[in-house]
Amino acid sequence: MSPHPDQPGVPLDIPPVPFRIDVDLVEATVAVAGELDREHAHLLLDGLAALVAGAHRRWSVDAAEVVFCDAAGLRVLVTAHHLARRHGSALVLERPSPCLHRLILLVGLQQMLDVRPAGPAPNPAADGRRPLPHGGPLRVGHPVRAVPTDV
Repeated sequence: MSPHPDQPGVPLDIPPVPFRIDVDLVEATVAVAGELDREHAHLLLDGLAALVAGAHRRWSVDAAEVVFCDAAGLRVLVTAHHLARRHGSALVLERPSPCLHRLILLVGLQQMLDVRPAGPAPNPAADGRRPLPHGGPLRVGHPVRAVPTDV
């Protein structure tokens, strides 16, 4: 394994997690694993579209094995929510992985999506705010003057 040039000890040749969709038409559940990104997100929507013909009032997405999610993945989750509602069903996001759950909280989608985590919600950094860097004039403990006083 060759290390990453900027981060020693981080290998570059880690094999990607294979993307997988499993559709259970009897239970109206779609399990997704791997990267929910621009390349793969539409496949989740295809899996959920297969549930349209059923009469289930609840569609579940098991996202415990999602290792990455980008804007396309979030967009598909919102689209799936609307698709389920148009067909008289509710979409439930079951066991989102920690990275997906944190992303949903950071962008505020927990107000739209029915998210049912397996454990406690991950804490966003600094209560949802970006933390200040360590050191520098903002962290040294003395006031910084923007305009010199001896002018």
